[in-house]
Amino acid sequence: MAKKTTAETKPSKGVVNQYELVVIYPTTENEVGVEKTITEKCKKRALKVVSVDKWGTKTLAYEIKKQSRGYYLMLVIEGSSESVRLLEKDLQMDDKMLRFLMIRI
Repeated sequence: MAKKTTAETKPSKGVVNQYELVVIYPTTENEVGVEKTITEKCKKRALKVVSVDKWGTKTLAYEIKKQSRGYYLMLVIEGSSESVRLLEKDLQMDDKMLRFLMIRI
């Protein structure tokens, strides 16, 4: 069996991938402000926001930071894997955010 080269198994830093990002903020936060904050963080890391889908306010399955409801926002973004890693670090530092999930599509 032929061994795969590293170029086949690992994408290079210049490869552009698409990602889905779902964030949950408390309902006390301004919905427009939340969207603006997230898109600015993406642009800061040279990521292109392809689409934004506002899911609205939903009841959480369990309380997170003493919140039983949250505002959901889903974004489709494009960029390099390195830029996405840096964005994830930025999102982890956001104290107002309840949760986020980033998935490559």
